[in-house]
Amino acid sequence: MSGHRTLLRGFGWLILLASMACLLGGWLGALHPLGDSLAVFRVPFAGLAIVAGFALRHDPRAALLGGLATLALLFNWIGHFPASVASAAVSEDRPLVLYHQNLLFQNKGNADFIASVLAEAPDVVTLAEVSKANLPVLEGLRAAYPVQHFCPFRAVGGVAVLTRDSSLLNRVDCQPDLGLALMEVERPEGAMWLAALHLPWPWPHEQAEHVERVAATLAEARAEALQPMVLAGDFNAVGWTEALARIAEAGGMARIGRFAATFDLPPMMYPIGIDHVLATGGQGEITVMPKFSSDHHGVLARIRVAREAE
Repeated sequence: MSGHRTLLRGFGWLILLASMACLLGGWLGALHPLGDSLAVFRVPFAGLAIVAGFALRHDPRAALLGGLATLALLFNWIGHFPASVASAAVSEDRPLVLYHQNLLFQNKGNADFIASVLAEAPDVVTLAEVSKANLPVLEGLRAAYPVQHFCPFRAVGGVAVLTRDSSLLNRVDCQPDLGLALMEVERPEGAMWLAALHLPWPWPHEQAEHVERVAATLAEARAEALQPMVLAGDFNAVGWTEALARIAEAGGMARIGRFAATFDLPPMMYPIGIDHVLATGGQGEITVMPKFSSDHHGVLARIRVAREAE
């Protein structure tokens, strides 16, 4: 009996130490992109550590680690509330409404999504996985959203940004294998940058390399014209990752709205939030929309447009 108890305690310590190591690693994305991959599972890692720490609570060391995991979970939750950029002056005009959707490259049932866009009548639409099957979406929305910018991206389909009540000032050329569509428009509330983004999966895939290229492109655009910037897309990264922080910093933006799960990660269908809206000032709210035959929920954002202090 004592042998079984020793074995169980050893197994408990293995779970506790491994969970704590992975939990800590999820905060080290700035040192290595593996950190962003681990960050996706901060909540499960913390949960495992808490359970293991409670099971081994008679050992003060295990109780301490379980307590630290609890604090990490609380810190992660509190730290994930949207931030605002203090140097931005928020407009009192009506909010800019943006509708983002990853269409799913194999999706051929786009009629309901088009109807949803026309019913919501957002100012801006951003799309990911615009494949050959999904190109009719652009044509279906062209009458209402005549200013469009589409950039191809891999076999999963390209990205597109569409807007109404706007005139085109500058369409940034599509870069090979980048997954970014960026344009400058003049809207009733003034000139601004609008962008749609699709990042690859994180480490061991090449997300970190793409983040650097995207950040450089956004920084170059801002250097050319210091206008408010609004960007939405499928980041394949949760809201507390270094990838999102780098892109937000490069564009002088912050994430809009609360945490919201937009994708169910196979094979356990673990719900994660990887579709985000960023904007200068970081002020606004989001609503999670239906999937409409995609594997991602859409996101409807109401953004209080901000202009950076000169």
